[in-house]
Amino acid sequence: MRPTLWICSLLTLAVFAADAPKTTKPASKPLAEQPLRMEKDIQAFEAKDKANPPPQHALLLSGASTLRMWKGAAEAFSPYPVINRGFGGSYTTEVLGYMDRITLPYHPRVVLFHCGGNDVNNAGDPPSAPLGRIREYVKRLRKENPDTAVVFMATTRAPSRRNKWAELDQFNEGLAAYCKEEKNVWFVDINTALNEANGEGKKDHYLKDNLHPSELGYQAITKVVRPAVDEAWKATAAAFEKPAAK
Repeated sequence: MRPTLWICSLLTLAVFAADAPKTTKPASKPLAEQPLRMEKDIQAFEAKDKANPPPQHALLLSGASTLRMWKGAAEAFSPYPVINRGFGGSYTTEVLGYMDRITLPYHPRVVLFHCGGNDVNNAGDPPSAPLGRIREYVKRLRKENPDTAVVFMATTRAPSRRNKWAELDQFNEGLAAYCKEEKNVWFVDINTALNEANGEGKKDHYLKDNLHPSELGYQAITKVVRPAVDEAWKATAAAFEKPAAK
């Protein structure tokens, strides 16, 4: 090809490239507009409930995988009856979206709630979004169960989420502030149990994923959460316990 023709060809390609529409990565939908993902998990809970109905007015663990993976929860909170309904790596949209099936039917006396970190870290929601859904969760819970107490566990500043620590701190601060507004609602910062003062994870308190607590981590969490659960259980005694027969 002669030089003149070669140059003209390059110029033509450049013009077409400039006129071609630019492709951009589509923006992800807000979490509230995304479909719920955990139907199989919920169906498994329902089948379990049908085969062996859980007790009413128990301590209900409601939220994401940190609760789901807490294998020793029943022992940690003995002698309270415990129902663990932590599932998947759930978002608050899903805990709220499925609550008609795995929260309200149990009429819990106390709810231990841990969810919201995945909304911020994984889905990219601003802290205000899961905080708003948590308010809705409590509102719906107390519409049918006005005397139920709720203990909120802070989301963890896990080592694997370092780049989101500032936003997770905002979420925890907002959650702590909300808990001061409501009656019979507690906020427990479990980060003091899992992390050093400088934010680094305590030795052997996380699994290799640097996200979920290890067995040692759960033991440390129990020490800071159990007093709040005890207080919540005591605060609801008048509503849930029948007076002793004379």
